[in-house]
Amino acid sequence: MNDASKELPKQGALDALCLGEVQRYRLSQLVQRHQRVVVWDGASRIAEPDLAVLVMTAATPPRIDALVRSLHENSIIIVPFGENPVFDFLKSKLYAYGTIGAQGAAAPHHLWWGGVKPLAMPTGLHPRGDTLYVSSFLRSFPFEDRPAKLAREFDLLQLESVIEGVDTTTPASRTFKIDFVIRQWERANKPLLWIEPHATVAKHPVLPQALGCDFAAYKWRSGQIEPGLLFFHQTEPARALLDTWQSLTCSYPDAPESFLLDQAWTLLASQRQLETAWLPDDYWRSANSGPRNRTAVVQYDHRTVAFGAEHSMASRVQRARRFGRHQAPESHLVMQGSSAAGWPITVLIRDVLACDARHVAAAVEAAAAAFAANSGAFSRLELVLCAWDEDVDSVMQIADGSWVLLTDPSERLQLDAFSRLPVSSEETAAIEHAPRSSAIVDSAAIFRLADPLLGAQLKRSGRYRRSFLKRALLQASI
Repeated sequence: MNDASKELPKQGALDALCLGEVQRYRLSQLVQRHQRVVVWDGASRIAEPDLAVLVMTAATPPRIDALVRSLHENSIIIVPFGENPVFDFLKSKLYAYGTIGAQGAAAPHHLWWGGVKPLAMPTGLHPRGDTLYVSSFLRSFPFEDRPAKLAREFDLLQLESVIEGVDTTTPASRTFKIDFVIRQWERANKPLLWIEPHATVAKHPVLPQALGCDFAAYKWRSGQIEPGLLFFHQTEPARALLDTWQSLTCSYPDAPESFLLDQAWTLLASQRQLETAWLPDDYWRSANSGPRNRTAVVQYDHRTVAFGAEHSMASRVQRARRFGRHQAPESHLVMQGSSAAGWPITVLIRDVLACDARHVAAAVEAAAAAFAANSGAFSRLELVLCAWDEDVDSVMQIADGSWVLLTDPSERLQLDAFSRLPVSSEETAAIEHAPRSSAIVDSAAIFRLADPLLGAQLKRSGRYRRSFLKRALLQASI
């Protein structure tokens, strides 16, 4: 290993990062499972076995390729700023193991980790009775023998299970699956694994419970979550995910199930330290995949499953999910203000690919800290990272009358920034009629520059001249 990749003291690694309690605990566990932790310098190969490699700085594709090729199969990559699209290329070269979402100023980032081989079972004893295995089906289910066969497979593996049929004439038939899952989750008082009735369970699916995550699922290459195999732990974040999914399903009963689950996951991961594990291919293999079936834990009937096609209505918002992050205009961090009657505001950090990831992370931390200190007249903060001008346009085109504050990675919001933003009726009128070259707000009172040279280096489009904009008045403001 090149000396440029240096060992980092474990406690120092934790103290130097802005992580929440859940994120810090999981990072500590990941580090303890390996011989030692190192920080990648952005250039060196790391061939030493059994390392936890902390990646906080992006690099060119050739250097990332060299890192991945040199990485030992028992080592892992940890990205503390997993919300930043600058790490997408690195993630695309690895198997995703897990992510932990953002929660307020104490945990404004998404922790991500993965490796060069599929996620494997951690060592230890994992009793079969620690998880309830459930499935449900409508009485009109076309493969009538499958639920009974699935029940026999559970019995053969000595797994506790509940399989329930639902009459299609009941009013709740559109939401029968999520209603059933929540009901069983409440009754069981133990982790729950949902398996579609058309699936075949070949081995004990013990990996999700062994990982200790809140939620586990299989994800297609397109980034789409597969709703046929879902694990929910007995934790508050898992219950919040179930409730959000149920609420969206009731509100949009005709929308695709995977899309609604994806949106529920997105909402929760931006507000809670929801820990998600991404299951390997062995947990969702096609029943017609030939000799590879011998390694399968769960197999699906290919006649009943859509292969995560990207031409669906969900394709655009799911693209980033293959890399375990949110995509503009989705917010990777959502915080509630002190007043529910105020305005929502989106803080948009643009040009993030043109800047070092640690500068972007510092801008994120400053915005979250400022809103936590004084939310001013705003009821909710949504923080969005934008890589391209098209991302900025997507955020600005949401015509909901809310406010947008455009910032750059070189800018840090002052602690009283949100209380200084003009949102009274008189101030709003001034913004509406001001020339587009007008600054409107005193930038010195709102921002401070972390590094003036950094700000000068960023290449801005100049499309949005003002920092503070109102979405509904976009045409009058640019």
